[in-house]
Amino acid sequence: MLDVRLVTTSLAMLIALSSVALAEPAGEQARPAGQGSAEARPIRVILPAPWEPARTQADAQSSK
Repeated sequence: MLDVRLVTTSLAMLIALSSVALAEPAGEQARPAGQGSAEARPIRVILPAPWEPARTQADAQSSK
């Protein structure tokens, strides 16, 4: 009985691990030609600190 449970558990783990391995994107694939370095960079937004008062858009433009 123990052997049947061991084989069943091992088979389930093998199926689960192989499905995860197949679902992950391959990191070694070449990047598509249309995707440049500007498109690959994340967009960064600088937020004010919680203790700073919120600035309006007119205040931000006048400080430039």
